[in-house]
Amino acid sequence: MALPKGDQELVKEQNRALVINAIRREGSLSRTEIAERTGLAPSALTRLSRDLLDEGILVETGKSDSSGGRRAILVSLNPDYAVTIGIKVESTRLIAASVDLLGAIRDRHTLPLTDTTPEAVIDGVAELTAALSGERVLGIGIAISGFVDPMSGTEVYTPILGWRNVPLRDPISSRLNLPVWVENDVNALSLAERWYGAGRAFRHFVCVTVGEGIGAGVVIHGDVYRGAFGGAGELGHITINPDGPVCRCQERGCLEVYASDRFLIEEAGRMGLQDISELVRSAREGNADAAAVFAKMGAYLGSGAKNLVNLLNPEALILGGERMDASDLFMPALEEEVCRHSFPSEAEQLRIVPAELGSDGFLIGSATLVTADFFRVPAGGVPV
Repeated sequence: MALPKGDQELVKEQNRALVINAIRREGSLSRTEIAERTGLAPSALTRLSRDLLDEGILVETGKSDSSGGRRAILVSLNPDYAVTIGIKVESTRLIAASVDLLGAIRDRHTLPLTDTTPEAVIDGVAELTAALSGERVLGIGIAISGFVDPMSGTEVYTPILGWRNVPLRDPISSRLNLPVWVENDVNALSLAERWYGAGRAFRHFVCVTVGEGIGAGVVIHGDVYRGAFGGAGELGHITINPDGPVCRCQERGCLEVYASDRFLIEEAGRMGLQDISELVRSAREGNADAAAVFAKMGAYLGSGAKNLVNLLNPEALILGGERMDASDLFMPALEEEVCRHSFPSEAEQLRIVPAELGSDGFLIGSATLVTADFFRVPAGGVPV
């Protein structure tokens, strides 16, 4: 019995998404390989691949290596089909990039921020989008620190900017007439590393960022875990010392107080050094006091990370953020703390690796929010 027309369209969209995502995960594939990975019938796959090639989403990219028979034609995503725009909101600037369907940055712009009010940031997003809109744009992804509700596109709370309950998605989408996604910046980085970086090797990992703040993105079964209300991963605000100094979140003794840039700046000042760069240079030149600062930072980071390891049992910790430029100074203490105090079997198998995408990961990840939605498999129905 034939399916009703509405169901036929749904099944077609599901099958279309299955094909695209199989290629997105694995790169160039032959039609036979696509059929094996999706379970689609050859007749359905032939029609779909023809339609996708005609639409321009897929392109033929050569032939497979010969195994004795005819070499199969390979197809892959067409990086020229469209771009998505990824934007990272920081306390002093906005950074934006256009990113193609394969996760490569095509163009980028930076806009200094002297005014961090929501209105000024929205104006800046509009200006950067205009500067990057020379190609077909699928949408805009925005990465921002703090507690984000991605369902409503609201920045619920960010200590770095001092915002509470600021709607971003709807005002920007209405102004620019484009789909908009808003995500916690570490979740965005985790998404980028999962698709294009160090996370490709793991199904379960935690991405920890170190810099102005400390955050964690949790990936379970290949998907970013956001929690019930979008607030999972606030590693920087776990309590290390209930009687410690007040954090910018107004709680006492948070991990950020002891292991973020704030800690390094305060320690540099105590030693009569101007900034973090001087502290790094002094430590590398053999200053024992400066080296001890980074060892202390690493031990505190390790203390926070080991709690994640014991709680979540990930395959890997992926470390990123701007302060990885000094990783040689704090990583040994971090690794020792994690491996010495985690459960033995977990510590033996756990991998601790650097993020591969650097600061570009925030831009690629925020842009990937758009791509992921564009290629999402529709719910309801069974692929055939």
